[in-house]
Amino acid sequence: MLSGAGTAGVYLLATALFLIFAVGYMAMSRRSKTASGLIAFIVKGLGIRAGVAASYVTLLTYVAVLSSLYGIHAVFLQQAAIELFGLDLPWGFWAVVTLAILTPLSYNRVEFSARIMGVLLVLAVAAILVLDVSILFQGGAGGSFSFEGFSPQLVFGPGIGLAALFALGSFVGVESTPVFSEEVRTPQKTIPRATYITIAALGIFYVFSTFMVSNAVGGDKILTVATENPTGFILDVAGAYVGPVWVKILNILVVTSFFAILLGFANVMSRYVFALGRAGILPAAFGRSHKKHQSPHIGSIVTAITVLVVIGAFILAGADPFHQLYAWLIAVGTLGVLLLMCASSLSVVTYFRKTDERENVWTALVAPAIAFTAFAVAIILTVLNFSFLAGGEGLAEWLWVLVPIAAIIGLVVRASQGKRELSFEDIN
Repeated sequence: MLSGAGTAGVYLLATALFLIFAVGYMAMSRRSKTASGLIAFIVKGLGIRAGVAASYVTLLTYVAVLSSLYGIHAVFLQQAAIELFGLDLPWGFWAVVTLAILTPLSYNRVEFSARIMGVLLVLAVAAILVLDVSILFQGGAGGSFSFEGFSPQLVFGPGIGLAALFALGSFVGVESTPVFSEEVRTPQKTIPRATYITIAALGIFYVFSTFMVSNAVGGDKILTVATENPTGFILDVAGAYVGPVWVKILNILVVTSFFAILLGFANVMSRYVFALGRAGILPAAFGRSHKKHQSPHIGSIVTAITVLVVIGAFILAGADPFHQLYAWLIAVGTLGVLLLMCASSLSVVTYFRKTDERENVWTALVAPAIAFTAFAVAIILTVLNFSFLAGGEGLAEWLWVLVPIAAIIGLVVRASQGKRELSFEDIN
């Protein structure tokens, strides 16, 4: 809510940008069936060295995002356990328990975990929509609704830069749909359709919900309220507009929805580990799939161990799960995703310029050029405002350097391989 009442308008802009980005991105997905996802697209457009660099940025990004989500999930789970059962246990306990429950689920094919994620997320979205509808019928804080949140004055106000970064960060994960292309029957149709539907659905949900909550609190108060109580102000709004029972329901569904999100990101990262092992960037053993489930089970184990090491370090350091584990690492992950999508957009332009494959000007040039420019600006804003995004100074404000360091490591690894051929494409 960094733009206050203008947050809904900022989310609308972010949705439009991701839909534009998807135009060129999906054109590339139709030409590549591989679990390497955007890495394979970058290889096609920018070359193998850029692809290896992108591989290491991708690994860092998903480790950071996944670990950060364990932090915020543990916060909500800890709060729910206290409020519902009077059980007061450290957040680290809940984070490790969640990891232990979640990891075996990644052994199955994507359809299995997708059913679990689908049910949990639908329930959570439905609960928020009940709140939205309650606000809609009861009226906003002043008894009516204000649409000034979509006015250029508020949307492009002083907080637009940081607000846009948070809005863009809310879409992290939508770029990963091609990762599952080897596990669906008709990827050329299914993947683009799933991507556009996901972006549109998320965008509508974010815009509608932020608009309603902003009006419920009051456009002149929402920024202050959200800043003072970032993890609990939605529950306060639910209590005021729906009732205390709904607050308890939301408490549970927030926890389960984060579990579903964690499962989704774990699935994506395990498939990246699998694809990179198969391509020759990571140890070959990582590229093996389960004989029965055909899932990247070793990738799942590697993902779990890596995340355990990261969150374990924060637990042993006595870190705050929200202001440090979550805030620090989600900022790193957001920068990583922006860099990858910027590179992907550039790769679309370069790919179609150097090949004879035909695409219309909008798909091959205009849309990816707009996306590249927007993401490049977002990257600059992220670096300039990183201390604010990470919620701290000192070590926190310099964590952004991990992203270029990961890219440099990738370039060094590629240089050490000499002329060794790597395959990011179809291996069935």
